[in-house]
Amino acid sequence: MLKLISIFILFSTFLYPSNFSISGLILDFTNEEPISDVNIFIQDSDIGTITDKNGYFLLSIKPKYKLIDRINLNIQVIGYEKKVEFIEYNGKNIDLGVILLKPKNIEIETIEIHSHKYKSDQISDILISRTDLNQNLKGNIASTLEKLPNIGINSYGIITSKPSLRGFSGDRFLLTKEGDELGDLSQSSIDHVIALDMSEVESIEILRGPKSLIYGPNAIGGIINANLLGNPKARAKKIFLKAMYGFESINNANYGNTIFYLPFINNQINLFFSKRESKNQLSPIGELKNTNSKTENYKIGYTNYLKNGYLNFIIEKFDMKYGIPPNPGGHITGVDIVLFKESRQFNFHKDISIRNFNLLDIKYNYIDYEHQELVNNQEDYHVSLSKKTYNYDISLSSEKNHLGIKINLKEFEPKGFYFTPRTKETESAIYGYKETKIENLDLELLNSFRYSYLMIRPELKNIQFSNLDTLGVKDRNFNNFSISLGLRKNINNFKFNSWFMYTMRSPRVEELYSDGPHLGTYAYEIGNPYLKIEKIYGIENSLSYNTIPFNFSLITFYNYSPFYYEMTKMGHCDGEWIPGYSHPCAGADFIDWGSGEFGFLYKYNSRGNKAIIRGFEFNLGYKISFINFNYELSFVQGDNLTTNLPLSYMNPMKQILDINYEIQKLNYKLRFLKVNPQNRLGEFEMYTPGTFLTDIVIDYKFKNHTFIFQANNIFDKIYYNHLSRIKSITPEPGKNFHLVYKILI
Repeated sequence: MLKLISIFILFSTFLYPSNFSISGLILDFTNEEPISDVNIFIQDSDIGTITDKNGYFLLSIKPKYKLIDRINLNIQVIGYEKKVEFIEYNGKNIDLGVILLKPKNIEIETIEIHSHKYKSDQISDILISRTDLNQNLKGNIASTLEKLPNIGINSYGIITSKPSLRGFSGDRFLLTKEGDELGDLSQSSIDHVIALDMSEVESIEILRGPKSLIYGPNAIGGIINANLLGNPKARAKKIFLKAMYGFESINNANYGNTIFYLPFINNQINLFFSKRESKNQLSPIGELKNTNSKTENYKIGYTNYLKNGYLNFIIEKFDMKYGIPPNPGGHITGVDIVLFKESRQFNFHKDISIRNFNLLDIKYNYIDYEHQELVNNQEDYHVSLSKKTYNYDISLSSEKNHLGIKINLKEFEPKGFYFTPRTKETESAIYGYKETKIENLDLELLNSFRYSYLMIRPELKNIQFSNLDTLGVKDRNFNNFSISLGLRKNINNFKFNSWFMYTMRSPRVEELYSDGPHLGTYAYEIGNPYLKIEKIYGIENSLSYNTIPFNFSLITFYNYSPFYYEMTKMGHCDGEWIPGYSHPCAGADFIDWGSGEFGFLYKYNSRGNKAIIRGFEFNLGYKISFINFNYELSFVQGDNLTTNLPLSYMNPMKQILDINYEIQKLNYKLRFLKVNPQNRLGEFEMYTPGTFLTDIVIDYKFKNHTFIFQANNIFDKIYYNHLSRIKSITPEPGKNFHLVYKILI
């Protein structure tokens, strides 16, 4: 491989023997963090480029500019002072080294105050912002992350899509908003949507390794954290607004938002409103019925800025209606779901001076969530799942240290034909993170821990179980301890990361005490009140090389669980049932007949197994003049050691080649995606053929305007998602056009 790369580099040099280049690294003056998407161009010419996510740039200049002894190189980006480098040409390639840009307070934009964002330096960490986010933004976070390595999509259609990280789904990775849990039930079942408005997302970060335990104990798959517009850290100098409009063709979706920044004296009010409507999902073989949706989100925030911090209050209301498509094995007309979510937040931030710590944060977050399932557009629900969440979090932090305590209270209340008991959960936790530099070895050691005590208290009044062992339904207490150790080492342009993590996860209420039909998933769910704590041991090793114009990284991971539990189907009927006729498997103990108004439901129960999940991720990048080539290969494999079968719902090997052409404010991207067939099948799984897809993305910025156009699957290929629960009914969407317009006034 390295030999081929060397030949490729030499060949490209031969093609452009007379060009010369200017390179450099752009950093923030105050914290020396890399600045991406900085515009670098020669004055009075069309020669330019932008910095990558690591702050690097390479500007290739054609022979005619060699006749000029002096070049005025302009460097500028919103939020920083413009800089001009005067360069004398000496006949050789020029490396400007580190260039520092000073932040400035501009009138129409926000400035970051008291943000203290300390960069995590794990090779496997991912940050998606600005251009990267614009070029991938979709209606939900799973579709937005779909083109990243080892991320799959669990779905009942595009509305209910949820990400899978390295084969982990559900509670084995954390999904947070500004570092706080969403408070919905999206991690507990495939039909529950993620209550996150993607139109207000400013950036997405995926964190792995020791630092992830700051967010929660069950972080073996990583943390997906969404940072939002209107964050209290963003302070405006004068009144202004941001607005966005988007359209997507695969379900005729129209959406948009508006956010007002209203500063006065030492205060600021942020007003946010968004709305999204979509019709039924389309595929190359036709329309998928009952997959329309409607979402509205309202939010108001008030911030009082202090001398060394701020006080902030946020009230948010999120409402959504969406459909689950019909299924011959369940409700033949589909299921309609109504979601209500209200939240109230309090944030206090202050700069302090205590040994090892310089920041104090106090947070309170109350979330009231309800999810109702209806059949045939009836007004009364058949199943209702509601949850009230009370989060209290106090933390001390600095660049190298973090220490905090957290109390989390939950009240889970099912209604209708879902017979899980009302349950209260109380969790108390203490967590910490520390970085230590060993100077003589030029080595950084990382360590973190999280201890929590969880009490689960089910109410047994007026509860009658059908399949669950009543004697097992009682109070449960769990002691969870998670720990992680890691190291970082830099040698010239090489970086090496390695970390070990041991995590513990308590079972959810549904996994313990469920006993009833879950209409949205066409399943009759039966819990296991005797479940133990799930434990996972994980290790990751990674190596990267970064220079101009070439970079690569290789990441390997291995995870073992002696007790890995999941809700699995108890059996399967191979015969086809025609409504109105006798069922071919009538009387089987894995079927609950007549649970719904139309048909039968398979029974699912919670069980624990020994399991291994392992894989790798490889990235290779190269830049020639204004063109960036980026290739990614990812692979994950899961094995159930108890049943001697592969684990179900592991996404197949994926390869992605991006070709970017960048010039000043215009970016063209051609993307090729190859997904291998998945023939390693778990229990009751179906084979999924591979596919090859092509996308085109155009991103253009002009003053305060941004235009993004995406053309996905431009050849309208018929393909299937292995993690889709309805792939036997429909393929994935075909040709899709996605247009987004953003304006700042």
